[in-house]
Amino acid sequence: MKIKKILALLLACCMVLGLAACGSAESAAPAESAAAPAESAAEAPAEAPADAEAPAADAETSAADAELPAEGEVIACDPLEITFSTVFNETETGGMLIKHFEEYLSKITDGAITMNIYWGGTVFDDFGALEGISSGAVNMTPLGHMPHVGTLNYLGFPGFAPGGTAQALAYFDELMFKNPETSALIQQEAADNGIIYLNVLAGGANAFCATFEYTDLDSLIAGSGSFGNMDAAIFEALGFQVTSVGPGDTYDALQRGLIDASQMGLAPMVSMGWQDVAGYWSVDGTYAAGNMFTANLDWWNSLTDAQREAIQAACTEVEQYSAGIYDDAIASDLKTIEDATGHKIVELSQDDIDRIWAAVFEAKAASALATAEPNGKTEGMTKILEVAAEFTGYNWEH
Repeated sequence: MKIKKILALLLACCMVLGLAACGSAESAAPAESAAAPAESAAEAPAEAPADAEAPAADAETSAADAELPAEGEVIACDPLEITFSTVFNETETGGMLIKHFEEYLSKITDGAITMNIYWGGTVFDDFGALEGISSGAVNMTPLGHMPHVGTLNYLGFPGFAPGGTAQALAYFDELMFKNPETSALIQQEAADNGIIYLNVLAGGANAFCATFEYTDLDSLIAGSGSFGNMDAAIFEALGFQVTSVGPGDTYDALQRGLIDASQMGLAPMVSMGWQDVAGYWSVDGTYAAGNMFTANLDWWNSLTDAQREAIQAACTEVEQYSAGIYDDAIASDLKTIEDATGHKIVELSQDDIDRIWAAVFEAKAASALATAEPNGKTEGMTKILEVAAEFTGYNWEH
């Protein structure tokens, strides 16, 4: 039980990092550190040279449009072992997706491509993952979207989208792979850092919880005297009185009445048992994505065409698979809440969801532009945000 609580707290911290980045320029990742295997870390520079070779695969078709092999079809390729590092454990949803990727890749190559997986952050934590993959210490990792925006500025667009799990994936695919202008910006920045993005995974829903009854966003705001969260920019824009409370302290703060409402990723909220101290809940209409299967660029370019084809097909398949896994997890978590509280989940109106998305977008856009400006990337970041706004139906005036 103690281990489970520790894992839940770690998951919560990752979710908070993503949300905190939506509202403030302070979300730029701190200096990164890594504990790579000594023999690997010594073989490659920490950063890719400025003239890093362009990706061998076309970024515009890398994830969303790659064709999957027909049932029973085998992609014949030379044997390959992929060194893969992740902060996920095998039993977590993220770990299940990686295992699915491994099994599917083995299936479509008839066992020619295998994986050596380092689980649970044993090689790199979230903040060290970029250095680990760009240095070539490992071949692939599911790189977190938000911890690295200080270096990968063009990933600073909102890491959430309204409309559901599949729509959040479509939003990321549009910006990172389908739109020719934004994908070129994002993938070139990746190449400059010695990496290439191959897909994006779903990440679940975000939710509000409260100790008092509410029926809509206005009654939630009006009834909350102290809204516990670590991101003031978004929630103060909505009208909440925000008290800075970390996820590890939120259960106690709700139980003691120090705060009366909060918001975070649904999965870690339920994992930490907030439904035991907060009886009223609603999904806030935004859905996360943003763990990209990311490869070291030099390694990727060294592969044969058949090896790249197989890996990309597996990346595409696991992206599609992730939407269903997270939809099932959301439904299960909502049932857990209703069973524990005896109250139905509050359904927010489309107007409420639009207001929440506007607050998220404005706070995130301000943060992204503030991070990009010192690095001469304001114009590119503005283009990405324009496409993000258009795709999500938001009228961004800037």
